[in-house]
Amino acid sequence: MQVKTLYDRTPPEDTLPAELQALYDSDLAFPETSESRPFVIGNFVQTLDGIVSLKIPGLSGGDEISGHNEEDTFIMGLLRSYADAVLIGEETFRVGQGHLWTADFIYPKLKEEFQNLRRRLGKRSPHPATVIVSGKGNVDLKGALFKQDNLQAIVLTTKKGKEAIEQKHGTPLPCDVHVLPGEQVLDPSDVAALMYDSYRVKLLLHEGGPMLFASFLKEAVVDELFLTIAPQIVGQGVSGERPGFAGHLSFGPDQALWTSLMSVKTSATGHLFLRYGCKAPSE
Repeated sequence: MQVKTLYDRTPPEDTLPAELQALYDSDLAFPETSESRPFVIGNFVQTLDGIVSLKIPGLSGGDEISGHNEEDTFIMGLLRSYADAVLIGEETFRVGQGHLWTADFIYPKLKEEFQNLRRRLGKRSPHPATVIVSGKGNVDLKGALFKQDNLQAIVLTTKKGKEAIEQKHGTPLPCDVHVLPGEQVLDPSDVAALMYDSYRVKLLLHEGGPMLFASFLKEAVVDELFLTIAPQIVGQGVSGERPGFAGHLSFGPDQALWTSLMSVKTSATGHLFLRYGCKAPSE
């Protein structure tokens, strides 16, 4: 397993230990946000034609898109090591039943190295918190995620969503459940502010899904995007049901969200690993 850097304009800060720098073929560091919210990074894998999910039961995850690419899972583990919390939507949670959103789980070969990195970064816990956004409260709290003594799980929902969760699971609940304003859709700024104010989250890793990520893009609550491009073409589906990472987001030509390329990496499999800085639509 080896990542090769083709282009990199990020200044070295000697953050990664030598063994991880060798595997990633460069250093990796993130600035602190100047706003009263976490620094938000997105991470997706897509096909050459821009698809992030096949929308086939049992085959809708990122593994099918990446072709179970080892370098992609390594980078995912690396990003989770940096994160104070990993944010996902209810559909991503359902598709990933049994998954744990930790570096160790996605890439167990480097469990010790990832743990050492978190200590080096001064993280308060061995794993990032897992944050599930579900406006309707469609979250099964009986899964493996909620049975981990050393892993914090948080659900963000609406008033009706919490009522639905309590009706299904009773009280007390096995995790923190926060009510935010809204009927079904939560405001990304409210989500980010809560994570910053209540949980001291400084780096928030957004792993989708597309509809949730699109809302963060629309409100300019994304600072960087890590995008793996797998060298396969799968098509949009018969009725265009297979999404890209921006969901159904539709900016006009004068509102497009421009980005700045920060690095390009590749592997022997032909995958590309891209890092972009994001700008607000008005910039």
